[in-house]
This record gives sequence, structure tokens and C-alpha cells, in this order.
Amino acid sequence: MNQELQVAFGESRLAAAFVIGSGAATLALLFAMPLAPLLHALVSLWLGAEMLDAYRIVALRLGPRGVREVGIVGDGLRVVDAVGGVRAGELRAGSFVSPGLTLIRWRPHGARRDRTIVVLPDMLPAEDFRALRVALRFA
Repeated sequence: MNQELQVAFGESRLAAAFVIGSGAATLALLFAMPLAPLLHALVSLWLGAEMLDAYRIVALRLGPRGVREVGIVGDGLRVVDAVGGVRAGELRAGSFVSPGLTLIRWRPHGARRDRTIVVLPDMLPAEDFRALRVALRFA
């Protein structure tokens, strides 16, 4: 099986809700902690910035880390980001496939660390999501 699978991702309301919900819960936990007001303010700003970054990358698929397309051939991967950059790499052990969530673990050629692409069912058509899960299962 050396067929290529090409899938394009869109924005995700599920990812947006998760990022906002988990960010709000983290801020609630932060304010329940007995810390100095200045420390609360600094950590809140940092958490807010991280939440906005995650929202842009995962929910909206924007910027150089926001993945818009993935092409899979065998154990190779071609990733197109939101600014048009193309990176090739290899699939790595540890990808996760389920009906509600798929995590693609990959390493770009020449990189030292693995990267993860989060794929939720509302990011692409149902048939493409199924084909992606099947391709990852057998890759």
C-alpha cells in the first residue's frame, strides 16, 4: 500500500471550546491559590498569551505552526502550514487514532524533536477523517 492520502484541515469549534475551557479552568485554579497580586497578574498574562497562541494554532490553524494540509505516503509525511510552508518528515511511533480524536506524531527531516498535529472530527469532512484514521492505523 503506497498510495498517497492528502487531507486539508479547517477551523475547529471543538478545539476552540476546549482551549477556552481549559484556559478558563486554569485561570480559576490560579486565582484560588494564595499568591501575591503581582504574581497573579504576571501568571495570568502568561496564561492568557499561551491560551491565545493555542487558539490560533489548534482551533484556527493560523501561522507557521498551524497545519493546514497533511499528505501521507507510507511512513512519510508532507505538512503544509497556514503561511504556505511545506515540510517533509516521517511518522513516528506514538500517533493516536480514535473516532473522536487523532494525534499525528511526526518529526520533520533535520529536526531533533517530534511534533504533534491534533485532528478533531470537525476539522475535515467525515470521509477524509475516516481515511486519515485508516492510513495512520496501517502506516
